[in-house]
Amino acid sequence: MEKEYNKGIKIFLIFSFTLPLISLILIKFIPFFQKEIPYFIIYGFEAITPSISAILVINILYGKKETLSFLKRSYVKNKKVKYILFAFALPLIIGLLTYICCAIFINISILNTSISAKKIVILLWALIAEELGWRGFLQENLNKTLDKKFVPLLIGIIWSLWHYHFFLLGTISAPIILFTISCIIDSYIYYWLTDQSKQNVIPASIFHFMGNLLFSILLIYPDYYNGNILPYIFYIISTFIIMICFVKCESFNKRAR
Repeated sequence: MEKEYNKGIKIFLIFSFTLPLISLILIKFIPFFQKEIPYFIIYGFEAITPSISAILVINILYGKKETLSFLKRSYVKNKKVKYILFAFALPLIIGLLTYICCAIFINISILNTSISAKKIVILLWALIAEELGWRGFLQENLNKTLDKKFVPLLIGIIWSLWHYHFFLLGTISAPIILFTISCIIDSYIYYWLTDQSKQNVIPASIFHFMGNLLFSILLIYPDYYNGNILPYIFYIISTFIIMICFVKCESFNKRAR
């Protein structure tokens, strides 16, 4: 059975990394896809490739019935209001901590008060684009083959590497090492939300949306400040503090049981 899970993981990773590469090649070498509307569409396709890959793999290996079961498990069953509220609240706390640190230590304004309609569509797309793949499929299958304490770390590394196509397009400007660290820390929070929701990915999807919204409101990437990485470092530290709090809380709860 473990071999079957590993096979599914391998196919999923091949799809997840190859489909964006195809999109990247189309954008780079075919002028039509560099026009605003085709670019916008293919950019959206790149973003949703983890979810598409998960559905493809399950359909290929297990058939339509299991695909429907997977979708129900991921979006319909075990909806827990508590963790949905956590998914909304945690990014707000992280954002507040980041803002306070920036105000105290570097005295700069990092608030963006104008977000375009196009940006709003991109932000909302995060609700369906990735988490069905990363937390729904990959986390569930890695839990069956690895020690669970290593799963968030591995997903965080894979997830950060998957963003290669956005780096090559120039849509992500964060230093790669800091971005990877950020993805790994975030991954532990995503893992906790999904695990507590028994593989329902709605909390993780909301957390992703809120995180992207945070990045749009709090201008913390270094290119906004002539390469100053301190706002981004403050964001990572704030996220790490929240992650540690929840890991400690989870350990306490397990001992209490």
